[in-house]
Amino acid sequence: MEFLACTDGSSYAEKAVKASAVAAKHAKYGLTLLYVIEDVVSYADFPDDKGFRIRKEKGDSILARAKEIVEKVSKDIECSLKIAHGPVSSEIARIAVVGDFSAIFLGTKGTRGIKRMLFGTVADDVIRHAHCPVTVVR
Repeated sequence: MEFLACTDGSSYAEKAVKASAVAAKHAKYGLTLLYVIEDVVSYADFPDDKGFRIRKEKGDSILARAKEIVEKVSKDIECSLKIAHGPVSSEIARIAVVGDFSAIFLGTKGTRGIKRMLFGTVADDVIRHAHCPVTVVR
């Protein structure tokens, strides 16, 4: 059994990573940390592209920071890192299904009002499309 924690490097995402680590520690589950590069064009097909390299390096850095957070909770958590490419919310939901994750953890800014009605949020989309429980951390 394994949890999926999604991060974009924001303070809310870091809180979600910490919450997922605490849950994984208590449940004795593994944990996968996910960063999604939102691609309009699939740069994954062009790994030498400068724009893609910069975005991947940013993702690697964010995941390294997230792993430090997990290790502060417990060094006993089996933790893997994953970078995906594509629309953020659909990639999170897809990876959760493919990886047969037991739950998804992610952060939110708590966008309210008209902006939320018009645009929605990644958290809202993931909640609507996920096959498993979703914990949104504020």
